This record gives sequence, structure tokens and C-alpha cells, in this order.
Amino acid sequence: MPKSWTESRLQNLITSEIEESLTLEYKSAEALDRNETKKKEITKDVSAMANSAGGVIIYGIREFGEESKRHLPEKITPVDRRRFPREWVEQIIQAIRPRIDAVVIHSVNLSSGETDVAFVIEIPQ
Repeated sequence: MPKSWTESRLQNLITSEIEESLTLEYKSAEALDRNETKKKEITKDVSAMANSAGGVIIYGIREFGEESKRHLPEKITPVDRRRFPREWVEQIIQAIRPRIDAVVIHSVNLSSGETDVAFVIEIPQ
């Protein structure tokens, strides 16, 4: 059984400098927005991963901006679950056609605030 997703596990990705790969992608909280462009970006990212090797997209971890550290996680950027509930993310992913079955969305509570979360989306191949 796979390890569960916790704030500690997310923080470990940062401190261990686990780089993005074909099966791991970091997205800051700012990647979530209710405008159509951002929604399309979510569906594009999930579809692309499902059509390759499958993997994990984490909304709530920002990458470094500088070129030398690109693809490395910089810090946790909390998502406000009141503004972006798990169900909202689920609806966007469920609207993808053809449908991608067995996608799992984990809502990881963060200690930075009562409504702060990160979303870990596990996508099958």
C-alpha cells in the first residue's frame, strides 16, 4: 500500500530537493483559478500525465524561478480550500474527455492555516 500524503511528506520533497520528472510535477497555489485559462491548464496537465507514464501533480508546491534551480521545489504555497474545495478540482478533472478513471485527489491539511491545503493528484497511466 502506498504511503499516505502528509505535510511532512510534502516538506520532505522540498528539503530532499526532489526534482520534477516525467511522473512528478509541482504547481503553486496560484495555478488554481476559476478562469477558463487556468481550468484548461489543469485538464491539459492531467491529460498529458495520463497519456504518458501516469504520476503525481501537486498543487501547493512552488518551483524555484531561477533557471539553475528550475524544476526543484522551493516552498509550500497553501491552497485555500474555501476558495478551491477538493470537489471543484474533482469536477474539472471529471470533465476531461475521454474520461480518465482512477484519478485520486488527496487534500493534505497544512499547519500554516485552518483552511490551508495542498492537493496531491495521483494519475494512472
